[in-house]
Amino acid sequence: MTSGLTLAILAAGRSARFGRPKTLEPVGPAGEVLFEYAICDAVRAGCGKVVFVTSADWNDQLMSRAAERAGGAVPVDSVIQSLDDLPGGAAPPAQRAKPWGTGHAVLALRKKIEEPFLVVNADDFYGPRAVESFGRRVGELLDAGHDSHFLAAYELHRTGVSRTSGVNRGILTAGRDSTLEGIDEVYDVRETDSGLVGRDGDGEARSLVPDCPCSMNLWAFQPSIFGLLEAAFADFHAGLDEPQQDEFLLSETVGQLISAGPAHVRLLPMTQSTAGLTYPGDLPPVATTLRQCVDVGDYPANLGDWFTARASRRPA
Repeated sequence: MTSGLTLAILAAGRSARFGRPKTLEPVGPAGEVLFEYAICDAVRAGCGKVVFVTSADWNDQLMSRAAERAGGAVPVDSVIQSLDDLPGGAAPPAQRAKPWGTGHAVLALRKKIEEPFLVVNADDFYGPRAVESFGRRVGELLDAGHDSHFLAAYELHRTGVSRTSGVNRGILTAGRDSTLEGIDEVYDVRETDSGLVGRDGDGEARSLVPDCPCSMNLWAFQPSIFGLLEAAFADFHAGLDEPQQDEFLLSETVGQLISAGPAHVRLLPMTQSTAGLTYPGDLPPVATTLRQCVDVGDYPANLGDWFTARASRRPA
């Protein structure tokens, strides 16, 4: 297993639906926040460092937490996703506050990362030891000479879809040899009496098969992705329709890169179930999920103690 992978954690969102910074919400049995489970998994998988993509408003608080808790076990760093990080030094649209989106967040990592890297959301739990198993499989494939990018493919019904609040999911089309042929963003996915339904980009209703593969934004990228994203973002910025709202979404952009030819992505099927924080009502079920993972031994009861013990094993 290669130790050259870096873990990138996307943590620049505004948490508008949650009402407070969900990336710092204590939800584990000993007050852990969700990204600490991803870091634990990444360290187990052999990742050599962690880089957060943050906002200017929350960078200091988030990095203080990450450094205090996990910094002894693995180097932690951050890069701020800035609205004025635009092609040709262009100025951002007047009064825009919304970040440019997940694709732009990954592009920001070009300032800190030169090696293959994993990508996770700070507010998602990908399943017991899921980031670890994904990272190990990616490392083995990289060691074997694979030069593609990688995406974890989850069964839709395992991704926290409920009746009470809709979620967005990137529905995947798989080709031969587990290659990704396309990503179709579906909105407001929820359970109904007639099964799983959502809406396409035009607002039309769409029925979904429970075990259809979908993305939860658990990726592994070669550093070549930065050049592709940079060119795609320049095109996106040049064609803005709604300068205050348009987002450069990672799943949508990678799908376009696949269709155009320059990107190749291999799907790695996942068997775990995910959980995440979108609304305050998500806290109790996520806390229950983490407690169950601790009870069966997937994680220690106190990750702070685990990070401290791991730090003592790092070379001086």
